[in-house]
Amino acid sequence: MARQLRRAVTALRVHPAALYIAAFVALLLQTFLPVRIPPARLFDFPLLVAIYFAVVRRNKIFAIVLGMAIGLLQDALSSGLIGMFGMAKALVGYLAATSSVKFELEDIFTRLGLTAGLVLIHSLFLALLHRVLLDPPPPFHILDLASSTLINSGFGLILFLSLDRLRKQ
Repeated sequence: MARQLRRAVTALRVHPAALYIAAFVALLLQTFLPVRIPPARLFDFPLLVAIYFAVVRRNKIFAIVLGMAIGLLQDALSSGLIGMFGMAKALVGYLAATSSVKFELEDIFTRLGLTAGLVLIHSLFLALLHRVLLDPPPPFHILDLASSTLINSGFGLILFLSLDRLRKQ
């Protein structure tokens, strides 16, 4: 029988106040920044916060609840349907927590790839929900999808490095 090698998985902690403040600031930026600067609609600050804290905690249940809560708050502050962002961010939180257990995500390129993949999955899942739930589905722009993925991945690295300073074992 083949013996499986298991690496030690350490769950890191972040002070709860840091989580609440980061989520609150992300929701404020997501709500008010696109009103002042229209290209800022490509950023998804709450998504990046949900990805980061799901990866750090490595707990699937926590990640699903965090993604759902941040998504529902984002839904409440936006003009869209309630639940769309909640479902999408819950899925992304679960995938982020699962991948943090399976892969070592301390490398910057691994984080970049994970963030890009999760932003892409989030956008595609939202587009699928819009297509299924809305009668005349909104147009799907592949250029917006690509630019949003690139912008959020790059900004995610900066955000993750700044939030890494708040971690503790």
